[in-house]
Amino acid sequence: MIELNAPITDVTVYSDRALITRRGTIELEVGEHELRINNLPQFLRDSLRAAGQGPQGTRILNVDVTTAFYSQPPEAELRTLQSELEALVQNKQLLEARQSALNDRRQWLRALGEQSRDFAKGLAQGQMKPQDCADFFSFTAAQALQDAEAAQGLEVQLKQVNLEIGAKKREIAQQQGGTFPDRLAANVTVEIAQAGELALDLSYLVMGASWHPQYDVRVQMSDEQNVSEVSHNGQTGQPNETGEVDLTYVAIVQQSTGERWQDVALSLSTARPSLAAVLPELEPWYLNVYNPTPLVRGPMFARTSMSAPQGLSYGAPMSSEQTVKVPAIGTAAATSMADTLPEMEQPALPPPLPASIATTTVEQTGTALIFRAGRSVDIPSDNSPHKTTIARDNLPCSFDYVCAPVLEENVHLRATIVNTTDRVLLSGDASIFLGGEYVGTTKVKMIAPTERFKIFLGIDDGIKVKRELTDRSVDKGSMLQAAIRRTTYAYRITVHNYARVRRNIVVRDHLPVSQHERIKVKVQNVLPLPHERTKLEILVWKFALLADAEQIIDYRFVVEHPQDVVITGLA
Repeated sequence: MIELNAPITDVTVYSDRALITRRGTIELEVGEHELRINNLPQFLRDSLRAAGQGPQGTRILNVDVTTAFYSQPPEAELRTLQSELEALVQNKQLLEARQSALNDRRQWLRALGEQSRDFAKGLAQGQMKPQDCADFFSFTAAQALQDAEAAQGLEVQLKQVNLEIGAKKREIAQQQGGTFPDRLAANVTVEIAQAGELALDLSYLVMGASWHPQYDVRVQMSDEQNVSEVSHNGQTGQPNETGEVDLTYVAIVQQSTGERWQDVALSLSTARPSLAAVLPELEPWYLNVYNPTPLVRGPMFARTSMSAPQGLSYGAPMSSEQTVKVPAIGTAAATSMADTLPEMEQPALPPPLPASIATTTVEQTGTALIFRAGRSVDIPSDNSPHKTTIARDNLPCSFDYVCAPVLEENVHLRATIVNTTDRVLLSGDASIFLGGEYVGTTKVKMIAPTERFKIFLGIDDGIKVKRELTDRSVDKGSMLQAAIRRTTYAYRITVHNYARVRRNIVVRDHLPVSQHERIKVKVQNVLPLPHERTKLEILVWKFALLADAEQIIDYRFVVEHPQDVVITGLA
């Protein structure tokens, strides 16, 4: 059996797993050979595949998986961490031994001090001199002080080494991913017809890896805004209040597979291999009459016992990264020129340019997209997030100001963005910036190409909105309809634009809807007429409001119901 060194060369990360590709090369003679690739993580065994390139007539006869049992992880990095942890534990044991010896000496010193009561008898009998007593007390006092300082120092050292041991254990657990030190090994049997070099590719799926998108949305409003003409009914049409969005599409990659991805070609796929590839079978939809099961009463105090039932494809080669060489200006040469030619003006340095952001290349494979990083990456198996920029695009957008004064008297700035790219924007968190200022975070749903999506950019205090009840009158009915109670409600919404430019305004409100046949709602008037009105009486007005202009919306309705009926839902 020949051991083959096959490092990781390519990694394709999905939403909940990763496809690992290893490659190793070896010179082989004519005949049948068994190659062994060691130190593989606990991958999905059914996913193991082998392919290769070699001399004509080369065949792969068999691919098998075995388990290698280790007392410690075979990776050098983990072995180093284990050795450091063992050194810390030995240091702790040494400190504890010194602490124990010090405690024994302090106990002996206390026992010796308890015998000092016999010193008076020795002085009286002439067996001791006063100087002997003084020397003894000086010695015990100095020794007690020295031992107290040593005990405090050992306590501090033990506390520090315990902290270091805890940190080292956490680092090992993070690197190892909570897995056992055992590893898998792949045995590949090949037949070589002609002596030469064999390049063997080994691929497998491993869990514990994932990626999810994250976005930076930087919104810039245009300085110039066109003012629309007032229409014949007194309302203004929708002006073109537009801007631009700088959308940065970032991938957050995490992995705790038990192996380090070092200097690999990274690809990110939008495919979801965990979902079924076949449409679920549609079952008939049955309706039936509810027939409650009769309650069977058993004997009182009766007890019942219940027992619990016990083919993969490889990606295309990575595209080379384009780099821009910027000529450097040596400071020493510039200083020398200034010294030799003082009469000449110093040449103006070119202004600094903003650094470009490296992005990925995009490939369409069936219904999925694959984003390939333009450089090799290094991702350790510590489950920490690693960022890779997928793309950076400038998208057109338009703005309006939305309010629902029945809920709150705030006006929210809203941007409507068009995904003009040919990529799908996956669901993810987005950080919002408006004119360079951080606004907050929001959630972006899955956005298809050419689809529009909306994000809110905060509250605009330059627009004030107020909703107030202007009339509420009760009519108890005539002689013929004495049992009918009629209540009239009138509301007024006032929107005032205190900004220096006109704004696109969207006002949302609603009218009451009866859910009982004995309650009638009659709308008398709504002025101006809303642009949208649903069957559930959701009203939407859209208009452009010039600087220091005001828009008034009035509506009135009557609620009729028998006097013996109490209505809920009316404020």
